Amino acid sequence: MIPPLGSDGPGGLPGGGFGSVLGGARKKDRDDPARAIGEIAARLSAEDQASLLKFARFLEQESPPPAPEPLPEPEPIPRPESESVIKAMRRLSATYHMLDRSKLLNETSALMAQHVMQGREAVEVIDELEVVFRSHYEKAVAQDPARAADPDSADDSGPGGPTP
Repeated sequence: MIPPLGSDGPGGLPGGGFGSVLGGARKKDRDDPARAIGEIAARLSAEDQASLLKFARFLEQESPPPAPEPLPEPEPIPRPESESVIKAMRRLSATYHMLDRSKLLNETSALMAQHVMQGREAVEVIDELEVVFRSHYEKAVAQDPARAADPDSADDSGPGGPTP
């Protein structure tokens, strides 16, 4: 006879239910500090739970805030020889994926309108779109608190030296 899963009593297998035995959930739970603290807190008296909460809040106040993630570098996508304005927008949006598109909307839509409504050449519009995206990226880098805290990133030099 196969012993039933999940019962630590006589004849049963230790380790919880069927899913935890097959999926190794018990081990994962032990590695999750938030879950372990919650399980411990559930077994404490109300007074001890209040003490645990006070201690957790103390630790929270004493811990330094997490360092902000630096703004990622653009992922350059080469510009094809013949490219439509729409495809250029997609390419530039993918290159500068870290930018807030709502902040670009006014300038980019004005350029697109000049192309569609006024017949401005696509090459000229794409050139200006590239300038708009690059300038918004440079502005974001200048305002990035993670880069301001990093002395190595203050000189605007990259793998090829300072940017012109």
